[in-house]
Amino acid sequence: MPEKIVIYGVSAFAEMMYHNFTRYSEYRVVAFCVDQEYMQESSFCHLPVVAFEEMAELYPAKDYKMFVAIGFSRMRNRALMFDKAKAKGYQLVNYISPQAIIREDLVMGENNVIQSSTDIDIFVSIGNNNVFWTGCILGHNLVVGNHNYVSGRGGLGGNCVIGDACFIGNAAGMVNNINIADETYLVAGTVIVRSTEESCQYHGNPSKRVARHADAGIVIT
Repeated sequence: MPEKIVIYGVSAFAEMMYHNFTRYSEYRVVAFCVDQEYMQESSFCHLPVVAFEEMAELYPAKDYKMFVAIGFSRMRNRALMFDKAKAKGYQLVNYISPQAIIREDLVMGENNVIQSSTDIDIFVSIGNNNVFWTGCILGHNLVVGNHNYVSGRGGLGGNCVIGDACFIGNAAGMVNNINIADETYLVAGTVIVRSTEESCQYHGNPSKRVARHADAGIVIT
């Protein structure tokens, strides 16, 4: 019998993940939830939408698991929603596309998304709440932190360390053996050839630092 999950969020990303879980996973989505202040509809994808504050009563953690569906528009919100779900005691599930290439020694936390055609090499460690969109390449001996978003065809070099809450744009990547600091923002197509500074944006090939965002974090409109 499929395990039952509730998706936290009602965005376009949540809708995509609903279809992914429904078509390609062992989980069955039974409902969506949002914070009470953002409740605008009672159903989404033909399933009920409930207040996050009522989850413990309606869908208790002992019987249901959760997936936190949040995109990249405000990267710091990724950690906030993840932490709220964990504080209520929910186990958060991963989604791994059947078309992804995964080595058996992968070490991975909770609430990660690995989309189709993503190729993860040997000796890779991934934390919690990361997204790897279609066609990403993760090199050998890579360490990835938490709450990162890697867009389509992003390339993470071997022996690199990726911090927390980084955004890596479409087809952006890096050479081997460098560190990507927390809240690094790589604009689409950027190539990083040396370790980055925390809370900075980079653009170009080879890359140049073009902005800082320590106060607000990464905000993408």
